[in-house]
Amino acid sequence: MSAYSETNFNSQHYDDSRPNYTPQFYKELINYHSEKGGEFNLAVDIGCGSGFVTFELIKYFKNVIGTDPSRTMIDQCNKNVTNKNSIEFLIGTAENQPSKIKPNSVDLITGAECCHWVNHERFYKESARVLKQNGTLAYWFYKDPIFIGYPEANKIYENYTYNSSIEKLGSGYEKWMGNYYQQPGHDYLRSLLKEKSPPNDLYYDVIRHEYIVDRDGVPKNEVDPFKTKTPLFIKKTINMKWFLNYVKSWSAYHAWMKDHGDKYDIAEEFINELKNKLNWNDDTEIEVIWDTVYTFARKRQTRLVNR
Repeated sequence: MSAYSETNFNSQHYDDSRPNYTPQFYKELINYHSEKGGEFNLAVDIGCGSGFVTFELIKYFKNVIGTDPSRTMIDQCNKNVTNKNSIEFLIGTAENQPSKIKPNSVDLITGAECCHWVNHERFYKESARVLKQNGTLAYWFYKDPIFIGYPEANKIYENYTYNSSIEKLGSGYEKWMGNYYQQPGHDYLRSLLKEKSPPNDLYYDVIRHEYIVDRDGVPKNEVDPFKTKTPLFIKKTINMKWFLNYVKSWSAYHAWMKDHGDKYDIAEEFINELKNKLNWNDDTEIEVIWDTVYTFARKRQTRLVNR
């Protein structure tokens, strides 16, 4: 995403304003990786962004490499490294790993909140090239926050993130952000990437698990979701001050502001509409839950996969 590569992009703000993944999910991932003798020498985290998954993986693996196409992100991550013997960050993409990452050398590849943006055919092939036999490919993401108990808020959210004010309202310029997302990645996000799956000739033991709030229901208590819903359960009690920062971390926000930022701040406009129509203020606490999906797969025994 080009917005995240700009030199003035605040990667720390991005990290602080995003939801986190639960210990239960990391446990699920490590259990899957261990089931058939997965080793723990090297993990590669693609699209690492601010590095919060990369740094988490060092708890389990001897060495971890985070890759990202954004120099801004990589530079920020490298500033946070304290043990350069076990973790490093390199420029690279899901489709073209850095030359330092050799064929058949990686035990685990992870991709968090990034794999709806990639060229999937090249991504699957490149991952198989560098993974060891039985190595794990794991990618996951959250979709959109659902305001629990506030259907009107969810309608406003959909307008700002998926719809066009020109088409829907006949406005003179685009007042929402839906058309400012990169495609087809944004459509893949909306569908939870159901159109793509690791190919059977390269991978086996493929597990795909999605959790959709409106379909699967809101858990009854804090313990239940990890047993009956999904280990990738993300819930947060937010207020509008947090949500404003969340919206400002979106690539579409930065793209919209480039075109229309002289008019007003669209994130503030979005939040003000929520506050006015729902009678909220900056400190009103609202519970939100994210739809999520994760995919785990193991590399088959294959001949060396060329780029």
